[in-house]
Amino acid sequence: MKVFKSLEDVDAAALPPPLHEVCRGTLAALIDAYAEHGQTYNWEDDGYVVLVEEGDADAEFEAECGYPLRDALFEGCVVEDGVFLTCVLHNNQFGISIVVPDAPWLDPDVRAKLQAECADGAQP
Repeated sequence: MKVFKSLEDVDAAALPPPLHEVCRGTLAALIDAYAEHGQTYNWEDDGYVVLVEEGDADAEFEAECGYPLRDALFEGCVVEDGVFLTCVLHNNQFGISIVVPDAPWLDPDVRAKLQAECADGAQP
């Protein structure tokens, strides 16, 4: 699992396409949304991006997000370049954007849950 709290974090991770573009674009959109409202993005108050990777343990995800991935309450989902993009909201301001590649290692129950959250029923 990788955690991105700044655009520099994403760039330093040297992710392959399309993961780099999805993670960077998601964080940039979050930063821009605050700027459009005259505010400065602060990851401690506003949230950040988490990339789920093969081999990530439930305990690791739970330590970062507060619950195992399979128990997360996803707030919608979109599919971008074969990657699920969803978020979990902890309050009216703080949320964690979650990037999950649709790969063979992805738990089928998690995949089904993400697909169910896709507004248009999109499949990667």
